[in-house]
Amino acid sequence: MIDQITFLNENWIWQIGIGAVVLWLIFGWKEWSRFGKRRFWVNIVIAFLAITSLVIIALKPAISTVNNVVAKMILLTEGYDQEQLDSLEKIHKKLKIYNYKANHSIFDDVNTPDSVFILGYGVKPYDLWQLDNYKVNYLGKNILSGVVRFKYHYKNSVGERQVFTGLYANPRKGNILVLEGPGGAGLDSVSLALDKQQKFQLATNLNVKGNYLFSLVEKDSLGKILSRDPIPIVVEENTPLKIVVVNGFPTFETKYLKNYLAQMGHEVLVRSQITKGRYKFEYFNMERMPLGAFSKKNLEPFDLVIIDANSLKNLSRKSRTALENSVKENGLGIFIQPDPNFFRSSKSLGGFEFISEKNTETRLDDQKKKNFSKYAFVFKDELLLQRIHSKPNTKTISGYKHIGKGKIGTTVLENTYELLLNGHTTAYQQIWAKLITSLSSKETLPIEWGATSILAYKNHPFAFDVRTSISKPRIKINKKYGVSMRRDIEILNLWKGVTYPRDLGWNIQFLEQDTTKTFQYFVTDTSYWQSQTRYKTIEENRRYYKKSLKKEIVQHYTIRPIPLLGFYLLFLLCVAYLWLEPKLSKL
Repeated sequence: MIDQITFLNENWIWQIGIGAVVLWLIFGWKEWSRFGKRRFWVNIVIAFLAITSLVIIALKPAISTVNNVVAKMILLTEGYDQEQLDSLEKIHKKLKIYNYKANHSIFDDVNTPDSVFILGYGVKPYDLWQLDNYKVNYLGKNILSGVVRFKYHYKNSVGERQVFTGLYANPRKGNILVLEGPGGAGLDSVSLALDKQQKFQLATNLNVKGNYLFSLVEKDSLGKILSRDPIPIVVEENTPLKIVVVNGFPTFETKYLKNYLAQMGHEVLVRSQITKGRYKFEYFNMERMPLGAFSKKNLEPFDLVIIDANSLKNLSRKSRTALENSVKENGLGIFIQPDPNFFRSSKSLGGFEFISEKNTETRLDDQKKKNFSKYAFVFKDELLLQRIHSKPNTKTISGYKHIGKGKIGTTVLENTYELLLNGHTTAYQQIWAKLITSLSSKETLPIEWGATSILAYKNHPFAFDVRTSISKPRIKINKKYGVSMRRDIEILNLWKGVTYPRDLGWNIQFLEQDTTKTFQYFVTDTSYWQSQTRYKTIEENRRYYKKSLKKEIVQHYTIRPIPLLGFYLLFLLCVAYLWLEPKLSKL
């Protein structure tokens, strides 16, 4: 144990010190007429003791004690290996062992370790902060078996194809994964092979609006069910959109795109320039209507404008201003079809920035089995950039920015119609469906919910956010509980919250100020998706402790104030003497 003196008001030490010196000098000047006499020196010393006592009282001294340090400590988390624990106990004597409990304090304030060994899957991500100031040796498990990654879009529309992708670690040969619908019927399946890892993809069509609970079921070679994990999906009505497509000249990309949009039931107007001042108009699922130069009035009926980069560049100032105002004020979406010159332009609508690269083909994060043609560019990461498509290495392939109430987006993909020519119809539809739905949402009410997943666990933190123009949003869950929201520092209409769900099944949350726009998520218990949860915990711990190795270890101290009664008594005795001394000297 190491003790040292400190002061609770050490920030004021210079001010108090200077004041004390000045006060002592004033007293010395007052007594200067007695200089050379014995009483002068006695009074100066007594005054010094009085002022020193006053300084100590003002600074509030305390004793700082380094806490008792347990040399090494083991933190046991779920799935720890007993043999590994025994080996550590043989190597390091006097090890103190703690059993980790999620969402509880890990160490007390008195006994703190200088280093910690973590065994098992690791500490939950929301508890990692408790180990910030410790040297940590993470000896987590390396072997897992089961579905460790599973990805899908939790919100989709009627008529769309729902795709699920995943990664299975250490599969057992002969087992199969089955995608089951809400009624338990098998919709798709994949056989597992003997390997360290196996990627898989399952898919189904969505036909009816509603909230559904699909399941991922693993069966052995005899058909016995080994596991069943829930997959919540929200299916919304596919509302037809009004879309205008503007091209400088007819292209193959537009030819196939307009057919796809019309097939999906959207109202489509195509304007292609034939010669200067002359246009060809095509109408699908809608009545004929004139569309000359852009104005705020003639753009008002539309949800999305698809325009090639050259046509956008050649717009008159009046048309460009009308287009920008429709995005900001009416929530219009714009998709820019790029050309090679677009990526080098610094004045493009939306202000996108790109980085050149050699690759002219890519795989997408949600379609890793196919190669897609692209320009030799990728998006440069920006704060306001939202991803639509990305590469497996997280580089953005398609993205958009919020501009006022609307969105402006583009892509580096090229000649997507070639997918149709090569028989990859589903891949083509998935690309364009995601682009259109991401950009075309014209919201009458400024409320937009977001979450990484709609699968939550009971009594575990579930993070979500909401974009709204409401100044102080109040969130209610199942008409029972409120949630505190925190405003984003940079995006002022973005609010973030964390809740700990209490009710199993579908939960509904909404804004008290506007109950028309709800957010629904499914709550289950921790017995489901265990392999994926453990894998995420392992990955988070490894990533976190790599950073923690660079941090300096912080000593933990206990501060005990020193009693001030003695200094008060000394001050009173000194002042009493200085007050009585002149009177006694006259006797």
